Amino acid sequence: MGSSFFRWLPLLGLGLFAGLAIWLMRPPRPVPATAPATEFSAYRALHDVAVVARQAHPTGSAANVAVHDYLLRRCRELGLQVTTQDTSILLAERGQLVGGRVHNLIARLPGSVPGGRAVLVLAHYDSQPHAPGAGDDGAGVAAMLETVRALRAGPPLRHDVIWLFSDGEEAGLLGARAYAADTARLRRTVGVALNFEGRGNAGPSLTFEVSPGNGWVMREYARAAPYPLASSLFYEAYRHLPNDTDFTPLRQAGLTGLNFAFVGGYPYYHSPADTPAHLSLSSLQHHGSYMLSLVRHFGSISLAQTKAPDETFFNPLGTWLVRYPAAWNLWLTSLTGGLLLLVLVLAGQRGQLSWGSLLGGALAWLLGLALVLAAGWGLLALVAAWYPQYSAFYDRAAYNAPAYQAALLLLGLALFSGYYGGLSCYVRPGSLVGGALLLVAGLLGLLQWQAASSAFLLSLPLLAATLAWGLRLRRVASPNRPAAASFSEWLLALPAVALLAPVMHLLLIIFGLSNLVLVALLLLSVLLALLLPILLCVLGRPGAAGRPPTSSWALPGLALAGMVAALAVGHATRLPTPDQPQQTHLFYALDAAHGRAYWLSAAARPDAWTRAVLPQPQFGPLPALYPQSPAPVLHQAAPVLKLAAPTLVVLADSQAAGQRWLRLRLLPGRPAVSSLLIAFPEAGRLRALRLAGQAIAAGGPHPASLTFFAPRPTGEILQLTLAGRGPLHLAVTTRCLGLPPVPVLSPLPATMVPMPGYNSFTTQVRQEFSF
Repeated sequence: MGSSFFRWLPLLGLGLFAGLAIWLMRPPRPVPATAPATEFSAYRALHDVAVVARQAHPTGSAANVAVHDYLLRRCRELGLQVTTQDTSILLAERGQLVGGRVHNLIARLPGSVPGGRAVLVLAHYDSQPHAPGAGDDGAGVAAMLETVRALRAGPPLRHDVIWLFSDGEEAGLLGARAYAADTARLRRTVGVALNFEGRGNAGPSLTFEVSPGNGWVMREYARAAPYPLASSLFYEAYRHLPNDTDFTPLRQAGLTGLNFAFVGGYPYYHSPADTPAHLSLSSLQHHGSYMLSLVRHFGSISLAQTKAPDETFFNPLGTWLVRYPAAWNLWLTSLTGGLLLLVLVLAGQRGQLSWGSLLGGALAWLLGLALVLAAGWGLLALVAAWYPQYSAFYDRAAYNAPAYQAALLLLGLALFSGYYGGLSCYVRPGSLVGGALLLVAGLLGLLQWQAASSAFLLSLPLLAATLAWGLRLRRVASPNRPAAASFSEWLLALPAVALLAPVMHLLLIIFGLSNLVLVALLLLSVLLALLLPILLCVLGRPGAAGRPPTSSWALPGLALAGMVAALAVGHATRLPTPDQPQQTHLFYALDAAHGRAYWLSAAARPDAWTRAVLPQPQFGPLPALYPQSPAPVLHQAAPVLKLAAPTLVVLADSQAAGQRWLRLRLLPGRPAVSSLLIAFPEAGRLRALRLAGQAIAAGGPHPASLTFFAPRPTGEILQLTLAGRGPLHLAVTTRCLGLPPVPVLSPLPATMVPMPGYNSFTTQVRQEFSF
């Protein structure tokens, strides 16, 4: 009994250490409002969050204008020089045409030495159509105001600081792209840029993106940031993803800078529940700690040369930041591979494995990985089938997603440990360990090739695991009897836990219950491969007749029991509450050209509230509204309401040299139109387009539709250049926020809110035109 207990101690210790590593990745405590004037206080900043996030304020809305005016007044009260960039912009991005009218607020805090390059700080003040936006991005906006106040209470900085409160980020980075359009001016006047975002409402503020050539900025960041949480793994991963923020156009313009965001509280992202009451003050404090310290630092040093070779950087534990030149990773990877090869040779000489059994051990890990991933996928599919309401959330990340994520990890642990417990009866431990480490080395080589500055994630743990295995080989006499783990082996297991456990935790937060969360199971399998020497000691040595002893099933059994408990917690917390409301989707569309109307929903099937208007819906394509889209949509006929349709007035029409030029005035037809959608059934004829004074140049295939946000009530001028002289066919749809007041619609209960998105809870009118 005592011997069995001591065999479990290392694994228990590693579990506690994993919890500590995750716990240390927490934001700082909020500073009270009574703090000195030169400090950042989340409690003081919360007053601005309460005003900015009082209600949803998407681009072009009256609430958006009110927030702009409030920020303008606050900046003037703080003594800043303020201007508004009122402009329209039109972009061709990823096969889509998108544009709109934005109002960027640009404030300047003068430095003591005029004429130099400035520090640029930005956050966007618009929100999603139904979200108050306390986390996204009221926290960033409020942090800017509180930082200005703290800076004004201290000595002046050397450089000017530009504060960009951008508009239209949610609609497609419209404000930031408009500000960054003059790239030559930007590079000449800005030395370093700091962007602040929120993808949720809680958790630490992560430095998740840096500009290329980051050696200089990371060196200065490490000197100034009081609670640095950064990783070149984030940098490498983010630059391979399609995601964008307001930092994107600045990075594309060649600016040096840093991008910050907290990602906890994912269910609140873009939700009506993203209110000041739900915002973590610690997350707001972390934003502010970065902003104030970095602006003071960058505002006082030379910004003449801000590029240097890339570095590798990461937090081994908590906010301890390690940095070294990224070029060192190749040497570290080579050293790790060389050492593993030497230990494999040593294991062969001591009879722990043969080259054939080494390949068998590698195949065993691959099969174990496939088993874990398949079981994880099955569990996710079952949760999605049993709880269809979770699909309304981004990545099915409902409020109780952590319970199912815990069940997912426990299932992986149970299968992996049970699988290896059984294998240990028939395969020598040295073969199992060597084969697993060999495949981890292969993953390291792939990481070194594709994302060199992130190779630390596997090179350091694999180096430590290889050293631990080498130490074990020096004292193990029998190839079939795993000795108890020594204290040195336990210590050498810490790097794997310290580096991989927090990354797994972040993956769970980021991916919710989508299939991408299986990447966390991949990392779990890698972590367990690195811990196999200790894990095999806990699973025990073979018993009589080649059967594993009872103790070898203790870990799988406990993990399975934990999985069942976690699933029970998820089931018990499945029902929504006013603080954790369920999301639902519905909108009304009037086809004015044909006198038909529809209720539509992005959900796969109606919920309790939408069933009142969708009692017998169809799920399939809807060519009447979307003639060019074969995608199925949930819809049902709706009453035809008398709603004003958009109109097009021909101002000029000319033809020559096989082309046609049209100048049209597009009138929304209704007040408070949030956006226009213009469909071009004959997009192949389109040679050039200009809307609201902004042009998309001729050449290349043009998208078949255009979305324009915040159109003027008096209309926008649309100019088209077409190939050929034939008639032009257009379809224009206007979107207004809110559903029409019809008797069949009951008010939303307190436990339900609209889903995110620009179609959700809107009234749309579509009209067709031919000229």
